[in-house]
Amino acid sequence: METERAEAIVLRVHPVTESSLIVTWFTREFGKLKTMAKGARRPKSPFRGKLDLFYRDEILFLPSKRSDLHLLHDCFLEDPHPKLRNSVEALTAASYTGELTDLATALEDPNPKLYSALGAALAALETQRARATVILWFELQLLTAGGWAPHWESNTAATKVLDSIAGTSVEGAGRVRLTGNQLNDARAVVWRLLEAQLGKPPRSRKLLVETVTR
Repeated sequence: METERAEAIVLRVHPVTESSLIVTWFTREFGKLKTMAKGARRPKSPFRGKLDLFYRDEILFLPSKRSDLHLLHDCFLEDPHPKLRNSVEALTAASYTGELTDLATALEDPNPKLYSALGAALAALETQRARATVILWFELQLLTAGGWAPHWESNTAATKVLDSIAGTSVEGAGRVRLTGNQLNDARAVVWRLLEAQLGKPPRSRKLLVETVTR
């Protein structure tokens, strides 16, 4: 069987044996994908240093005909997003975007627009100080990419802010400064829309509210 190639961002990593890992990726070509990384926990594994949260890799995998768990054949680290680990705020924001992507997507359902939005958000979270508005931007891009584009029920101050953020780039969103009340109102609107589609909030949201306040 021939290997498949994909550009991929790590969403989750968990051990399955003393030596192996299951890695959940979000890929440009295949959507969300699960792979078994055999021997990845061994000190001399070729996967060492390449499989961690938010890492962007180029991966080669052998598709399984029996299940949705494929075999990771090789991987090449492209961008580890190192600055995301420099502060609790950046790490919390990145964790939230990763969990939200995981909740909002089905296995092997390609969504290149959402992949691009996730990559752009992670890059912005490394450098932008206005991380709260970057997250709002990503949430709005996720809603649109999922076919759930917002239709504002009323023309309020919060929806005007969100409409402006949705229509700009991630860099533009990072330049928006919101007051505490504006942020709370905007989050309330977006989170209501997300929960209508997802059925539940991400577990990391509570920490997000406590940590990412600007």
